[in-house]
Parts: sequence; structure tokens; C-alpha cells
Amino acid sequence: MRISPGVYLIGSGLLGCSITHDNDCNVYAIDGGGDFALVDSGCGLETEELIENLRRDGIPLERVTLLLLTHGHLDHSGGARSLRDRLGVQVAASAGTARALEAGDEEAISLGAAKRAGIYPAALRFEACPVARVLNGGDELVLGGCAIKVLETPGHSRDMVSFLVCRDGKRDLFCGDTVFHGGRILLQDVADCDIPAYSRTLRALAELPIDGLYPGHLLWSERRGQHHVRKTLEFLDRLLLPPNIV
Repeated sequence: MRISPGVYLIGSGLLGCSITHDNDCNVYAIDGGGDFALVDSGCGLETEELIENLRRDGIPLERVTLLLLTHGHLDHSGGARSLRDRLGVQVAASAGTARALEAGDEEAISLGAAKRAGIYPAALRFEACPVARVLNGGDELVLGGCAIKVLETPGHSRDMVSFLVCRDGKRDLFCGDTVFHGGRILLQDVADCDIPAYSRTLRALAELPIDGLYPGHLLWSERRGQHHVRKTLEFLDRLLLPPNIV
């Protein structure tokens, strides 16, 4: 469904709008003016539903050319292989995500811990997938009339990147699990979560002028996205951590 000019929500799980599998993150489609990019892939258990939502929104499947991954956790990258196979998209990810994805390394994405915690069934497998482009902070991609800047935003996971999409004078941040509506965050007791890096990332993003905020779960904000990011400073400036989303 179209949620703002040039942005569609095609997947969302229990911590969102529940339009696809419960374990899916928010999966976005960005319209660059005829060519489309997806941001994140969901967990991979209902890829056909994601594709059907693209069709329902009138997005030509052959014009979906790029899959941008914010990080490697299964709810964000588990569907990469199936989307690549079905749509022929080029997969782009940070170096850490790319290594894990190409190797199908479940421990690198903390999937083993998530299975032991009962979040995913033990039989679920992380499908390895080739990565066409390894992303670094400061990289700039072009999607039709959109400029997409890659930002390194480690914290929730060390491999996290966010995407700043600039178009027609508007700056939209697709931030994965870095910061959420109301200034909340997502800390987890897993090896790849880095609290000091998280604090540095949030402070840097609070100085970044943005309009739309499109996180990996919960609500999004078409305008005044910076307001939600800056709310984290109310806690960080008192040597506290912002509240978790769950």
C-alpha cells in the first residue's frame, strides 16, 4: 500500500501492520520514477505475499531492480534469496551483512540465539544469497530521480546501515532497527548488539535533517521524522538509554 509519495509498504509483521508473516519487518518499496528498490526482505516465509502486494499496488515486477538490506537479522534479510530468484533484483548490503548472507551464516546474524529463545522454529534455515554490491558509509546510489546515500548506523547490530533517500527536496530515512516512532530503540541480548556504538549513532542521526522516518517496525512518519530521532537525546543526555520497543 502507498503510504507516502514514492513509498509503499509491501510487508509488515506482528510489530507493524500484520500484512505479511508475523516475523517480517516493514518491507518498503521506493519509487525512483519508474524504477523501484526494496528496503529489506522480510524473513522469507511469505515472499509470494510480498510479490502479490507489489502487483496489487501496480508496481511492475520487472522494474523492481534493487534490494537494499539494512542489516542481517533474519526478519530483514531472510527473504533476500527468494526475492533475488523471483525478481532478479541485485542485492546490496554492508560488508558484515554480505559476508553472513553469502555464507548462510546463522550465528553471524544471531539466528541461533533467536531460535534458542523461541522466536523462530528450530527447523528454519537461513538461505545463502549472492550479494551484488557491498555498501560502505558515504556511498551514493542513484535510482531514477532519487539519490540514496548510505549511512553506517551500528548499534542494534554492528552491520547496520541506513538509507537517506533524497528526492524533490525531501529527505527520507530508512533506518532499519536503529530508531523507531517516539524515539524508541531495540536493544537485544545478542553478540552483535553494541551499546556504545548505538549511542554514537543516535547522536549523529539527531543532527541529521530528515523529513520522513521509515523504521523496520511499528509506525512511520511522513513528516517531522527528526522529531522522533531527537527524542532519544532526552535519555542519552541523562546517561540513560531510550525505551525499547518491546
